[in-house]
Amino acid sequence: MADNALDTLWKHALDHWDDEAAHRAFLEHCRHHDRLVEAAVRYRGMKADHLRGELAEKKLAAITALALARLESARTPDRRKHGRLVSYVLIAFFVLATVGLLAYLGPVR
Repeated sequence: MADNALDTLWKHALDHWDDEAAHRAFLEHCRHHDRLVEAAVRYRGMKADHLRGELAEKKLAAITALALARLESARTPDRRKHGRLVSYVLIAFFVLATVGLLAYLGPVR
């Protein structure tokens, strides 16, 4: 699948190899469009270059971190929804317990 923006950002990163902003824009685009594998392939190809290999290795580590973070966020359930459900259940329990207690004590008076 052709991605002209990805190709343009990669060319810009190559042309401005020492510019961190160029790499950040490329990686952000890849992350946003779920193309981290493509980014890893491109940086892996640069590892053999003696001038660019060190930075390529660092970017591969950054891509790994981004991919792991994405996997972790997909694996972790949304705790806010779960917490909200528990809150509603507890509120309902206490309301019903109060109503039940009042109904029990009503005839005793």
